[in-house]
Amino acid sequence: MRPLVSVIIPAYNAADTILATLASVQAQTYAPIEILVVDDGSTDTTRLIVERMAAREPRLRVICQQNAGVARARNRGLAEARGDWIATLDADDIWHPEKLERQMAVAVTSPLAPALVYSWCRSIDAEDRVIADQGQPMHRGKAFEHLLAINFINNGSNALVRTDAARAVGGFEEAFQAFRAFGAEDFAFYLAIAERWPVAPAPGFLVGYRITGNSMSANPERMRMSIELVLFRVEQQRPDISPSLMALSRTFFDTYAALLALRSRLYGPFAAYLIKAMIRRPGITFLFCICYIFWRHSGKRAVRKGRRPFFSLPITEPSHQPPFREAFERYRTSRVASAIGSGDRKR
Repeated sequence: MRPLVSVIIPAYNAADTILATLASVQAQTYAPIEILVVDDGSTDTTRLIVERMAAREPRLRVICQQNAGVARARNRGLAEARGDWIATLDADDIWHPEKLERQMAVAVTSPLAPALVYSWCRSIDAEDRVIADQGQPMHRGKAFEHLLAINFINNGSNALVRTDAARAVGGFEEAFQAFRAFGAEDFAFYLAIAERWPVAPAPGFLVGYRITGNSMSANPERMRMSIELVLFRVEQQRPDISPSLMALSRTFFDTYAALLALRSRLYGPFAAYLIKAMIRRPGITFLFCICYIFWRHSGKRAVRKGRRPFFSLPITEPSHQPPFREAFERYRTSRVASAIGSGDRKR
């Protein structure tokens, strides 16, 4: 008998996207699933839409709570999950039909016995058309320090996690709510899992991560603050972590925040984050900026040719090949590996 997977979907005012999200779950080729939609105090028609679907879908349960934030909503779903594994999915993202099938195959057959299995992601627009790919990471085994430097899992709709492991680390961090620093709850959760258990990849672009003006990543300052809270806590709890690795991590996350700011046309924060990155690691930041010019030009050329629908693209093939992307990722990964093995440790 194949293990049950509990799909946990926190939803707040997601009426515009929840049907597409749920349809992508219903289309999964892996059949033993339960679908838990946690309505986090929506004020639109989200709850009504989901309840109507639940009347036709026996695997779907609707859980309602007062608005308390995405972390508490996920934790509510985790508390009520009956599956051996959980998979969180944001209410505006989508999955390829083979997402759970491929991840569960790795989960039950890998000699690593991973507690977390991840795949690759594509950014999509409001019409499910691909904007860009988010890399093809292949980190496996004990990957805590690599994950600390580069969040290769990318978002909260990617990972398949063993339920007992998720509960053992206390689920998702709810304290960020008090600081209004949302966005890195999934990153903190993945780090907690990776610190204690192996992780493994299920190669393939299986997650469609929707980019809209309302998404958490649309607020770069709040997102970067949330990430900084995670990094600060790691420094306090793990004094053995290399200072070089922490500097690299902050550099990469500053460049990420700079890109978020640029996408939102927030030019002041864009410049501020880029300057911070340049001060920490000028060589890497300069190389990133040069490569980004070519990536942006390549992306514009791909848009002119027409964005392709997420479900029309082959699972294992990039949507397009930005110049120098693979070389930059190899260089970035090599710098992280060097920082991990440098022996530059706090005493």
